[in-house]
Amino acid sequence: MKRLCLVLVFWAAPVLADDSAYYVSSAGDDYAITVNDNGYVLTSRYPKARFVEAGADSHVVRGIDTFYFGKACDAAHALFGAGKWGWANGGFGADFGSGFRLRFPRQELPQGHGDICRW
Repeated sequence: MKRLCLVLVFWAAPVLADDSAYYVSSAGDDYAITVNDNGYVLTSRYPKARFVEAGADSHVVRGIDTFYFGKACDAAHALFGAGKWGWANGGFGADFGSGFRLRFPRQELPQGHGDICRW
């Protein structure tokens, strides 16, 4: 019985550890966060569908969502444009000039470039 329990624990450990690598936005979307020389890259685990309101030219954009949080507290997204990001004790997020807001409540960024971007 002990062997079976140990095997199950070791088998399940990678699955359990994998969940800690993802962050959940306030909209309920999962994102992976990587750190590079320029800051953070947040990539959605699953494709998103975004409706772009443009009158008669309105359309839907589908695909993996990628947000960039830079070392200078700048943020960027292909659809939402430029913005600013920051963190506080309650989580982290970004505000874009388009009016879009991305929030990750009660979560902390991995070690990296975010120390100066406090809200």
